[in-house]
Amino acid sequence: MSVSEATLKALKELGLTEYEVQAYVALVDGGQMSATDISSKSGVPFSRVYDVLGRLEDKGFIQIQRGRPTMYTGKAPTEVVHLVRLAMEEKIEKSSKIVVEELQPRFERETQATTRDVWLLHGRPNIIAKSLEMISGAREEILLNLPSLDMSVITDDEDTGDLTDIIESVLRHRVAKISILTSSVPDNLKDMIPEGIEIRCRPAYGAGLVVDRRETLIMLAGSDSESGFLGVYSSASVFADMASAYFDSLWSQSESV
Repeated sequence: MSVSEATLKALKELGLTEYEVQAYVALVDGGQMSATDISSKSGVPFSRVYDVLGRLEDKGFIQIQRGRPTMYTGKAPTEVVHLVRLAMEEKIEKSSKIVVEELQPRFERETQATTRDVWLLHGRPNIIAKSLEMISGAREEILLNLPSLDMSVITDDEDTGDLTDIIESVLRHRVAKISILTSSVPDNLKDMIPEGIEIRCRPAYGAGLVVDRRETLIMLAGSDSESGFLGVYSSASVFADMASAYFDSLWSQSESV
């Protein structure tokens, strides 16, 4: 009884120890078993098996039927993965809230006290993360320029795949004004656009974001590597004024959806 190195590594990344992996795989292969049988089939020492099975129950990987003897059953991998994902998302959400509530005000005070008005962001993950942060902090207005809102096309494009995260975040966010400039909007998306979001179309290249006319992010794709993606972020009002004016100019030349 064994699993591939990839599966072993994946189970450990989901939070299992070596013995827990062995016990869970034994239950997946063998169905309902007693602790003695699990120890025999998995190689987990009998002196450790009850402790291992207790932790697996706590983590949601198995079910226990009390009796004489007590019987153990492994849960379906699809159910286990779903439970782990929910637990991770809850943990991340809770931790993120704590970090943001205490450290974001400090960061903003420090930022306001310095003259660092322009940053270069290297790599697609950093650019996407900054975009999502800007959108979540928007209070009045979002101006977004994207080459396309067709998520099926974007998802297949290595250069813009993560732009779907930006689109979804903008469509979920609620501020007084959201304007999106793009080259095309697929018919199946038109009915999903919330009321209050205005979209216009014209030939569009590149991607840019302006929030509350005070923060600006220009997204550029360079080489094929992750590090080839470059973002120019600015918190300077003059930069936002220029970007907003350019957006307004393109907006006036565009057609409403």
